[in-house]
Amino acid sequence: MIPHDDWSRWGEDWQRQPPVDLGRLRARVRRKLWQMRMVIAFEWLVSLVAAGQLVRVLFMPAADARWKLWAVLVFVVLIAPTPYLSLRVRRGTWRAPTGSVSDLLRLTARRARAGIRIAWINILSIPLLLAITLPIAAPWLAPSRWRHDPAFRHMLILNVGFCGTIFLVALVFFVFFLRRQRRRLRQVEALLREEDS
Repeated sequence: MIPHDDWSRWGEDWQRQPPVDLGRLRARVRRKLWQMRMVIAFEWLVSLVAAGQLVRVLFMPAADARWKLWAVLVFVVLIAPTPYLSLRVRRGTWRAPTGSVSDLLRLTARRARAGIRIAWINILSIPLLLAITLPIAAPWLAPSRWRHDPAFRHMLILNVGFCGTIFLVALVFFVFFLRRQRRRLRQVEALLREEDS
């Protein structure tokens, strides 16, 4: 056999190979569906716990009107919309119309876009929470308030440190998640272009 013919045959065989491993893609799509269900359950659970804590603040005799206002604002602006947003952002990302490679890739692209939106919602909720909290907490943050009260100063340092750490960890997590979803979207779009051509 002529070597040139071998190269031609191998090239034809290679071009006939699908660019995507369908079995692996299906397994990834199924795994992602379970992950989405778990994340939604977690988001709803956190929302319920947060709503419970805010209701507790509303009925605490020691809480003054400023903190009750804070509880209402946080509930209305951040907590109440969470269940709706968690489903709305993921609309159209549950199942593909068929099990074909192109439909599964389009579903993966829709999921990556939804992940990008979810990351942005969470990233923007941090400054929104701070914008609600800091004006209400301003009188307690004044040095004249905590400078002469060691117990209050200790409680303030613990709260600011704890909440600040949570905000920082959440921000870093969602920035990395955002980058990962963008990278996945670029890969899937490249595979879709290959599939269409």
